[in-house]
Amino acid sequence: MALELWLIIVASAGLSLALCLLLMPLARRVGLLDHPSDRKVHRKPVPLAGGLAIFLTLLIAAFLFTPNGAQAWPLLAASGLMLVTGMLDDMLELSPKVRFALQILACFIMIFVSGVLLADFGSLLWDGVLSLGWLSIPVTVFAALGVINAFNMMDGIDGLSSMIFIVAASAMAWLAFSSGHRFNASMLTIVIGAVLGFSLLNARLPWNRRARVFLGDSGSVFLGLFLAWQFIDLGNGDDRAFAPMTAVWLLAIPLLDTIRLMVQRWRRGVSSMDADQFHLHHAFLKSGFSVSQTMTGITLLVLLTTSIGLLGQYLGLPEYLMFYSYIAFGLLYLYVMRRCWRDGRFLGRDVALEVPEDPFIQA
Repeated sequence: MALELWLIIVASAGLSLALCLLLMPLARRVGLLDHPSDRKVHRKPVPLAGGLAIFLTLLIAAFLFTPNGAQAWPLLAASGLMLVTGMLDDMLELSPKVRFALQILACFIMIFVSGVLLADFGSLLWDGVLSLGWLSIPVTVFAALGVINAFNMMDGIDGLSSMIFIVAASAMAWLAFSSGHRFNASMLTIVIGAVLGFSLLNARLPWNRRARVFLGDSGSVFLGLFLAWQFIDLGNGDDRAFAPMTAVWLLAIPLLDTIRLMVQRWRRGVSSMDADQFHLHHAFLKSGFSVSQTMTGITLLVLLTTSIGLLGQYLGLPEYLMFYSYIAFGLLYLYVMRRCWRDGRFLGRDVALEVPEDPFIQA
């Protein structure tokens, strides 16, 4: 089975890479481009074809490589809805209300069609299970929206969102495989492979001086929904693959950064969906780190939190201990970021008022 999953990753990566190369000229033709602007620093329009290539790879591979391809259709339908929503947003700049309404609709497909629901938080505060009861539906929607938008907000520099996805999804795929959730493991490995194929044209590699294709909102919200779906599906039920707090640790950095940004924007009296330059990757860049160093640094941080989650899962540590540890880690993270923007110091460096000029940063 393990060899089969590796073959799925390789096949999906090849298919995704081929689709990216085919779709990039088409995206230019139809105007699906990320144009330079005052908020963005890349100098030339970049095709937003990554999300569509990854989705098409999932669509094709789900029916070729999964035990029961028909089982995937609700996830594919919700993912397709997120893809179209993101494309419309990329081209027309949808209002926050419309975006949220369509994201909630995708969550409803997950809940009412597939029955993927957060029924409890596990032993979050004490040894007993914290059941959600009638709150299951609103909490599930809230949690899924949080992951969708957290992942979308992390899509800021070349290769970053891809690496975050690969780390989190790989951990989930291994836990799913180890616990006998073959369908989830297959779906996860398909998308891991598809993101790897896309990364060959998006990340800064020896053959890429800059990203040649972007995910766009179409890709980031689709992948965010996919992660949320798998987190909730694998982290609940009597045969759960991991504890709910393990899932939180796997995506700790995007979640913490999103919470911090939303509170900060609320305190400034602006919309939580307004763009700004106070993300974690901006802290790295304004402190003089290069794009490659920034991606590496954040990826290592995500690997750290993922390792903590996996270690807690395999050692069988109490879930309330993992929860309180996460709170402590979150407070430390918030302290570091507050010192960055208030005192102008980050990782021992002075923080510049402007992002270091780099024409290849994806805003």
